[in-house]
Amino acid sequence: MKKLSLTALAIAICCALFSAPKITTGQINWQKFLEPHAFVWDSIRTDYYAGAIMGNGLLGANLYKNDENSYRFDVGRVDVTENRGRIASGYSRSHLLFDEARLPIGYFTLHPAGKVKSDSMRLSIYEAVATGVIVTDKGKINFKTYVHAQKNIILLETDSEGAETEFRWSWTPLRAVSPRLLVRGTDEIENSDYLKYPNPAVKEVIDGDYQMSVQPLYCGLTYAVAWKEVRSGSKRRIAITISQEDSETEAIAAAKQNVGECFSINDKALEKSHKKWWKEYYTASFATFTDKNLESFYWRQVYKLACATRPDKMIIDLQGPWAVQRTPWPAIWFNLNTQLTYSWEVTANRQAFTRPLWKALNENIENLHKNVVIPDASDAIGLGRSGSYGMFSVLNPRNADKNQYEVGNLTWILFYYWQYCTYTADNKELVDRFYPLLKAAVNYYFHIRTVGSDGKYHLPPTASPEYTSASSGGDVNYDLALLRWGLATLLEIDSRFALKDAKRADWQDFLGKLADYPTDEHGFRISATLGFDYSHRHYSHLLMIYPLYLVNWEQPENQNIIAESIRRWMSLPGALQGYSFTGSSSMYASTGDGERAVKQLQTLLAKYIQFNTLYKESGPVFETPMAAAASLQDLYIQSWGGKIRVFPAVPDSWKEAEFINFRTEGAFLVSAKRKDGKTSVIQVESEAGGLCRIQTGMDANNLKISNLKGKNTTFSVIENGVIEFETEKGGIYLIIAK
Repeated sequence: MKKLSLTALAIAICCALFSAPKITTGQINWQKFLEPHAFVWDSIRTDYYAGAIMGNGLLGANLYKNDENSYRFDVGRVDVTENRGRIASGYSRSHLLFDEARLPIGYFTLHPAGKVKSDSMRLSIYEAVATGVIVTDKGKINFKTYVHAQKNIILLETDSEGAETEFRWSWTPLRAVSPRLLVRGTDEIENSDYLKYPNPAVKEVIDGDYQMSVQPLYCGLTYAVAWKEVRSGSKRRIAITISQEDSETEAIAAAKQNVGECFSINDKALEKSHKKWWKEYYTASFATFTDKNLESFYWRQVYKLACATRPDKMIIDLQGPWAVQRTPWPAIWFNLNTQLTYSWEVTANRQAFTRPLWKALNENIENLHKNVVIPDASDAIGLGRSGSYGMFSVLNPRNADKNQYEVGNLTWILFYYWQYCTYTADNKELVDRFYPLLKAAVNYYFHIRTVGSDGKYHLPPTASPEYTSASSGGDVNYDLALLRWGLATLLEIDSRFALKDAKRADWQDFLGKLADYPTDEHGFRISATLGFDYSHRHYSHLLMIYPLYLVNWEQPENQNIIAESIRRWMSLPGALQGYSFTGSSSMYASTGDGERAVKQLQTLLAKYIQFNTLYKESGPVFETPMAAAASLQDLYIQSWGGKIRVFPAVPDSWKEAEFINFRTEGAFLVSAKRKDGKTSVIQVESEAGGLCRIQTGMDANNLKISNLKGKNTTFSVIENGVIEFETEKGGIYLIIAK
């Protein structure tokens, strides 16, 4: 390796070149940048998937047209579920999609006094406020609405003209029943406890100025919707909340307190605090894209993330805070959906928003153990296909014949937990919390493995999620890839921290003798006995390519099988869905093919993404737009295998590109700019110190590095375009071409 050291003269030149402060998101005019990405309706639509979606991580609202002369205002709360698992006795959970189902709350309806002639609306993602106007033959209704960023309040404010000062506002509670029941009927849960013990009826309560809809649940909880309206001349102000407590009395009291607090604060001050939170939220990182449709889409996902969760709130389920009355998916899915939902936040330097998931895993370890029903496996944990916030979802080998024995689900989720720990350099979290979970997840495989005549370890029939309704057979690539990553990660952590784990030799033995990935002339098979023979929306058989990168383009011997596997997958389009295009986009990006990667995302937006960027498959499904955000990041930065790759897959047609504060392995915050088709500057901020290895896209022999603290910096050339250098904690380094 060639050692390069900056001379005193070079340092002086660099200091002169970089006399400006470090690159930060504070240099962005956020209002000017984000306002063009607002949602705009020239005419408000009668479509849930074209509504103005708002939320604060707990409460959500969606405003859209109900019919030709009324407007619907859905409200939701993410933790309102059947929650029948909390019942100590006398009830047996027989179907999690009913017994733990997310429940719809209800909706308000705005009835204009006259006949609607026109309407329009705009949702600013910069301020998280929707504004609009409804024009009728009897007047006009100007409205403004938002879900307060930090208080559990939904606000609707109107200023009307003519007879529309007397528009009518009504409430419709939705039945507290699993939305899946209305879609699938009772056959799926015939003779179950769920049908035997329905929830009590909703109660309408008026207490002075407060109107309430109170819903007791069979599980013992009660949720209450409360609202209060204040009029002043032509103006009306309505505050809404949803509470959930252990009793009706407590739920009513909490709801009244939330609404009362809203009216105790000056309305302008309340709105100002809301907008302040959102404006500060965006500054964690920045990116701009040549394709402005994709750029708008990316920032709308940043907006939706903070609508759907917060660091101290709940895991994001398939609906987000915008619950619906009918959907087969009123829960959390663990065989792709959760993983894709949480695939991009850490890179975007918004890692705090993933904490609810890691918290749920650690706080529900007992349920993760209960999910394991194979004999003599008390040291193992697992996670089945779907469930709720308690992480209870049995992993049953009897489901192998139906291709639902998805052993790899938990390990795949833990891959993103590993990213959280390594991208933040939180070694305590890594060793004390992540490591025990991964050990227990990998232990499951020790209990089901077999030894073949070839002397290798093999796996029995498990599932390759959603490929077939019959058994996938043994040595499923979904599990082999995740197990291989899990074993290698355990060994790496054990060595790095000198833990001297008693199972180290067992991990080495298992990894060394683990069966090879089944392949054929079409690339990676589903399993040893099942080829990739028909269309498959999931990429469960290709995780070794992405996101694990165990088989990658930087291994020349694997380029043919990677290319053929992706080609084969995309050549059978019948079952492809939105996330098929996010997965393939990221795979193309891993090969450096930015043009194809972008084309996949453009197809996604054209064919699958709805007007308000929600996604649906028989009902709302949250994960796919989130996964597309990860695919866009993959064009700009990839961090795996101990190396950071800057602009690894930007299309040649994108001459300009820029990002600020994307997070990588080693707790580096990387910023970079591309000009005239070439990388012009890279900034690396080191939060933890340590070695930084980076593929710059520049001529490694014609670089300058300046430490903004003014210290001498040396670097080594690993190969052309790839350098490494030691960083100090808090150090900031600028890399430019000479």
